[in-house]
Amino acid sequence: MFTKTQTSANRLAVWREFRRSIKNSGTLESVIKAFEKINNERRSFDYYTPESWPTPFEIVSEFYFCQSGTTLVMASTLLNLGFIKSKELQFSVVSNHITGADGLVLIHEGLVYNFIPGSVVTLDFCRKNSTEFSNHIITSDKLGC
Repeated sequence: MFTKTQTSANRLAVWREFRRSIKNSGTLESVIKAFEKINNERRSFDYYTPESWPTPFEIVSEFYFCQSGTTLVMASTLLNLGFIKSKELQFSVVSNHITGADGLVLIHEGLVYNFIPGSVVTLDFCRKNSTEFSNHIITSDKLGC
């Protein structure tokens, strides 16, 4: 969906078009699968400090697609499209023993998003296959929703 060679404006336009196209006929699974195709970069920002997290629009615009950036944009997209309905969201900082990635994952109703790209896993599976460092509860307005 996003590449480093795209311009900032092009990435934002692609994201806008993706959300428009999914709104009418998409599924939760199709959103999750779309984010699987993003090639994450190294850590782009401090995932331990929610106050300093970039907005989803900044992540897309500036290509801050690390594990955490992808998770935040995915969460914003899921909220925007109504697949997740919550005023507060839980994010955990984990070290993933399967993929080797470190960063944020979204936890919602016992499910974990972006622990394995393109999949949703149970909280139990995530805990058995990672080291959890910290948890953050943020309001949905932080994600532009």
